[in-house]
Amino acid sequence: MKKALLLSVVFLILFITNASAQFTDFHPELKWFTIKGKHVEVHFHSGSERSARVVAKIVDEVWGPLTSLYNYEPDEVHFVIKDIDDYSNGATYFFDNKIEIWTSALDFDLRGTHNWLRNVVSHELTHMIQIQASMKFSRSIPAIYFQALNYEDVRRPDILYGFPNIIVSYPLAGVNVPAWFAEGTAQYMRPEFHYDSWDKHRDMILRSYALDNSMLTWGQMGVFGKTSLGNESVYNSGFALTRYISQKYGEDKLRKISKALSKMDNFTIDDAFMDVLGKNGQEIYDEWRSFVTSDYKKRSKKVLSNLVTGKKIADKGFGNFYPVFSGDGNKIIYISNKTIDYFSPSSIYLLNLKTLQEKKLVNNVRSTINFIPGKNVLIYSKLQDDNPNWYNVHDIFKYDLNTKKEKRLTYDLRANQPNVSHDGKEIVFLFEKDGTTNLGAVDIDGKNFRQITFFQNGEQVYNPKYSPDDSYIIFGYSNKEGRDIAKVDVDGSNYELLISTKDDERNPVFFDKNNLIISSDKTGIFNLYLYNLNDKSYKQLTNVIGGAFMPDVNKAGDIVYAGYTSTGYKIFKIDKSEQEKVSKGNDYVWLNNPPLDYSRPNGDISKFNLKRLQNYDDTQTPPYKKEKYRGSFSKLSIFPYIRYDNYTTSNTFFQKLKPGLLVASSDMLNRYSLFAGGSINTVGERDLFLNFTYRNKLPGLYDLGVKPELTLALYNVTRRSNLNVSFGADTIGNIVKYDFVVPTNVTYNLFEVDIAAKQKIFSRFQNLEFRFIWSRYSATLSSFLLPNNALYPTTNDTYYIGRNLQLTYTYNNIQPGVNADINPIGLQYSIKYNYEFNKFNAEGNYVVEGGLLQPAFENFNFSKLEFNSKLHLPLNDNQTVTFKTRAVTILGKTLPNFFDSYVGGLIGMRAYPFYSISGNEMFWLNITYRLPVLTNIDKRWNQIYFDKIFVSVFADVGNAWDGGLPPLSSFKKGVGAELRVMMNSFYIFPTALFVSAAYGFDKSTNTIRNQQITYGKEWRYYGGISFGFDF
Repeated sequence: MKKALLLSVVFLILFITNASAQFTDFHPELKWFTIKGKHVEVHFHSGSERSARVVAKIVDEVWGPLTSLYNYEPDEVHFVIKDIDDYSNGATYFFDNKIEIWTSALDFDLRGTHNWLRNVVSHELTHMIQIQASMKFSRSIPAIYFQALNYEDVRRPDILYGFPNIIVSYPLAGVNVPAWFAEGTAQYMRPEFHYDSWDKHRDMILRSYALDNSMLTWGQMGVFGKTSLGNESVYNSGFALTRYISQKYGEDKLRKISKALSKMDNFTIDDAFMDVLGKNGQEIYDEWRSFVTSDYKKRSKKVLSNLVTGKKIADKGFGNFYPVFSGDGNKIIYISNKTIDYFSPSSIYLLNLKTLQEKKLVNNVRSTINFIPGKNVLIYSKLQDDNPNWYNVHDIFKYDLNTKKEKRLTYDLRANQPNVSHDGKEIVFLFEKDGTTNLGAVDIDGKNFRQITFFQNGEQVYNPKYSPDDSYIIFGYSNKEGRDIAKVDVDGSNYELLISTKDDERNPVFFDKNNLIISSDKTGIFNLYLYNLNDKSYKQLTNVIGGAFMPDVNKAGDIVYAGYTSTGYKIFKIDKSEQEKVSKGNDYVWLNNPPLDYSRPNGDISKFNLKRLQNYDDTQTPPYKKEKYRGSFSKLSIFPYIRYDNYTTSNTFFQKLKPGLLVASSDMLNRYSLFAGGSINTVGERDLFLNFTYRNKLPGLYDLGVKPELTLALYNVTRRSNLNVSFGADTIGNIVKYDFVVPTNVTYNLFEVDIAAKQKIFSRFQNLEFRFIWSRYSATLSSFLLPNNALYPTTNDTYYIGRNLQLTYTYNNIQPGVNADINPIGLQYSIKYNYEFNKFNAEGNYVVEGGLLQPAFENFNFSKLEFNSKLHLPLNDNQTVTFKTRAVTILGKTLPNFFDSYVGGLIGMRAYPFYSISGNEMFWLNITYRLPVLTNIDKRWNQIYFDKIFVSVFADVGNAWDGGLPPLSSFKKGVGAELRVMMNSFYIFPTALFVSAAYGFDKSTNTIRNQQITYGKEWRYYGGISFGFDF
């Protein structure tokens, strides 16, 4: 059996593995510990113990009220606490009973300020409870997969079956909770906690959408896959609709809807709504949207009659922040994401206020920015991971506008939101540790760090600014809910709260030594105010319908600020004269309990100690016992599947069905993970694999700073083929006749072991992998009766033993974006070197050794180089052009075709079948032009949501050969087109459909076993449904 016969099988196993496995980095340099609460184990590393103890306390306190609402109690939950990156998030792995928490508090421009740990722990625990209460199967079975595989027509006599041309893998999900309901209930948690609330930021977003008639549709609310603003709008709309359902229909309906989602015949929330509310989803949505729009119009009427916003001067993008005047007041610098789909990566832009011409200065900046007084130099912070452990943390940089050079000033300080003193000698900034932020300062060259404040119980500081005489610093401050404005002397003494009210006050900047300009939500909408430090008086300067934040003022008293609109944050400029136009009495009408201003509670909350929950003191925690982390694995996840596998067309329908299982489990810290699977059909053909990954320390290598990810992979695949054994050959003319033909079968068996070590190098985009591959190919001929009725016994023939030392360098830098899967932008390439030392019985010869017949192996030792690349270049209007290349060469003499590379098929030149063009050497170039046909389709069919459609046309040129380079005229050429449809199934599973057709312009003729096989001058078709566009 040729080596190529099993390439397609290994390819399919790898495809299934990539679709199902999820891996997360583990940092072996950290020491990990565990504390145990009543319902939780909290795992944390050195330096994050305070946060871990608070998390355990919070879980024990909120467990009862949260589980009571849904009448569901999960098994013990494992929390993993991380404080290694300047990143704020929580993630719930509801099948594994694991929640990860990053200790950095959320400072997000689309949400208000709340106590981070109280909020995120209750939010993620609600996810765990509500989603598990909605599961159709147990959490051990996340989904059941249905798969179908079809193969190219095979014409070569040495090939059992072709390479796949149709691949389908589709789930029956165990969870079908729409994004809005999952996030809405998680933010709702229990409103009596006051850990999250319908704050002024959330109201701002929905109000702006409603008044502009641009709210998310019912379909859009169900799924993510949007921009940063779009994804947050799912959270926002979901929270609002959840509150509406609770207030109008009763809080108990949240539990009943969750229960209804678990029914086997309910595949959408519309079905659950009909069961519980007697209305479908669109009816509930229309009812809510109509009420919200009408209500906002009424409550905003006075504001709209006296809008004072200034002039919009920077409109492109939805993330425009931190405007700052230049010294002469004629220019501003600001942060913007422009055409990027997410808030990050953003860049610094310079805008001329007279001409409104602008230019980009620095990429990948999301922090505050300042000029050094009297110089054409900027100070800002950037996220960096160029440290030994790849931690993603902030440091301070400067950029010289004259020389256009950037210089890093600090290293691993986690220094963010910098501000330069007026004398230009010092920089103040915030830094964080274990969920607490503090103020620090360095000299203007980044040296001589000193700590200014010494908070240690989760307090947060924001946006520090030097006073006009540089004697003290003002900054935002938060301990629980909302923000205040505080001050501290530059030496750390005389800390006090300057402005501390029930309102949220933020973004202070000095107007002069006696006055601040701040942003406050006094009226229910964030506006800019002039605040007098002496008499504590306020003067309103703007009256906006969205929100006004991040002001800066020039010497003339003109203000630039970041203003929120229905399409995101824009930069506005309001002249001093216009600041006088705000009339009193034109305020927004704020509701304390929106949207209906009344509640219909479940009635169970009175069973719990609300005073303790609301008046918490997290400076004190129970005396949890700290133990060294000893390892804990997640419960085994099982993915049953049934595959229709059409590789042997002569098989019956039931023989083509191949049931199987995938299983997965991992250590809670992702030190180890296991992923395995197997399937078998009724004739005994099997596909088995096991993948074990180890990410912990390796003695010796770790001391050298090498921390590879180790993988052990095992594969075993068998295929059976029927054949006839003939006896008594007699040639009459050109016809061979046999006296006896005996039917039997042969089973081909592949066993392979891979041992791999992968290490990041140079940057997070680059990896170096060493892999050793050992493989054995054998064929087992089943027993049969000879013409004399003697039994010929079963024989086994091992014809290939492969050993391969492989070194692979990969670079993968795809720009984040909503179309990154269907239409990527960026560069990917790999360089692979193989040294193979194989044993192969190329001629099928045997020798007698020790009285036994043994295969006469020949040694085939050689080196092989392979290069693969994909360069995706952006054009206008979401169009791209992609250049794919693949080149392979075997260094040395020509080898048997067993070692050939293949040009065609689904993963190559689609105008020709996979096995049609092969050789020791190969080259392939593909050029693809892709463009959108429909975007934001926003249509649903049962559980499937249709999002976007792209089409592409492509051209290929390629060839494979032995020996020297053949004439270019011999290279094969082809063209084709592909349709891609991006969908979503059951709200959480990305679903990618592709169909392509290709035509080969040239004939390709091979002579195999004295038989001429011709390809080309024909259309070839491919298709598939999977989780992404992998081919």
